[in-house]
Amino acid sequence: MQPERGVTFAVPLFNKERWVSATLDSIAAQRGDFAREIVVVDDGSTDESAAIVAEWAKGRKDVRLIRQRNRGSAAASNACLAAARMPFVKFVDADDLLHPDATALLLAALLREPRAVLAYADRATFADGAAPMMQPYGDSTPRLIDDALARTIRNSLFNPTQILVRTDFARAVGGCDERIRYSQEYGLALRLAAAGPFVHVPAILAFQRIGITGNLSADQRQQLARITLALGHFLADRPDLPVGLKRLAARRAAGRAWLWRRRHVRESLLSSWSLRRLTAWLPPRDAGRFVLACAEAFTPPQ
Repeated sequence: MQPERGVTFAVPLFNKERWVSATLDSIAAQRGDFAREIVVVDDGSTDESAAIVAEWAKGRKDVRLIRQRNRGSAAASNACLAAARMPFVKFVDADDLLHPDATALLLAALLREPRAVLAYADRATFADGAAPMMQPYGDSTPRLIDDALARTIRNSLFNPTQILVRTDFARAVGGCDERIRYSQEYGLALRLAAAGPFVHVPAILAFQRIGITGNLSADQRQQLARITLALGHFLADRPDLPVGLKRLAARRAAGRAWLWRRRHVRESLLSSWSLRRLTAWLPPRDAGRFVLACAEAFTPPQ
């Protein structure tokens, strides 16, 4: 095992009793010549998830289970990051699965592109109660993404299970934004994209379970609100961003807000949200405040 290529598998744990063993099995099955450890942060779970992890880890010296009060996935991910002892961190949601070659391919991509701060792969979904189809991944030649920040502003590129990050960079940018309790990967992606390029491995290496009752990511309204807030906070923290990126962020946030109101609240074309969408074509004087205000579009009507 090569410690200079070591990977910390970071698993924020909530109430995932039904799936966490399969997730850990998926991590244990990762192929590749690199040192590894597994850090599980139990974010105040109220079921048997932590006990299942402790039982699974018996006899293993490479697993650490850390318990904390419930603070949300951003804080749990940051606790994993703080505990990491390896130079790379592989986040894994506790109900997702990995292709056996996922980590090795992402690690090779980062080693090939020393400027890149993060590598990400593609993902597929599979229904709860089914097994994902882990097909051969074909051409997985890594592609450097030099305009990572612009792409991340336009769209959230990945979920946590799709990425591998350089530990030092993730810490240097402050990790996940804990002002947003969930959708933690988007705030981290914005921060890292401002620090350097990404590298994309065009292969399906992460598998996301869907159809789970109460799954936070299934609520589109809340997801849109969270990513809008994360983008607003990011802009407020960086008032010196180029004007073109501020304009792009304002247009994306206002466009999403207007479209949501049109589809779900039946707002007219002459509504205040339509006007906000038009004004976003000019760079707002305070882009952070403008985008944060767009998050109000996703508040349920009274």
